[in-house]
Amino acid sequence: MRNLEPALAKKVKVIVVTRSVEDFQNKDLTAWKEATKHIETSGIHLVYKPNIHQKFAIIDQKIVWYGSINLLSYGSAEESMMRIESNKIAYELMGSLEKIA
Repeated sequence: MRNLEPALAKKVKVIVVTRSVEDFQNKDLTAWKEATKHIETSGIHLVYKPNIHQKFAIIDQKIVWYGSINLLSYGSAEESMMRIESNKIAYELMGSLEKIA
């Protein structure tokens, strides 16, 4: 959230797509509820999609961060993230979210 605060202060539209509540086990449910409540109260629009596992961020419809890192959490495993500047890839990824039901 600290990294998003400057963008939110400038009224930048931020959307977070995350899994639905049904996708979480009881042990993770409390943390998920707290995190989504915090995100929503910060002015970020949340979209819930069941059964997704994609991990990417799109900035200004052209900068894509894509990889194995959970962008809203952290862990101790070695993971990677790649930065790509491509309108085409950004729009393809945004389109892939629309296809998930």
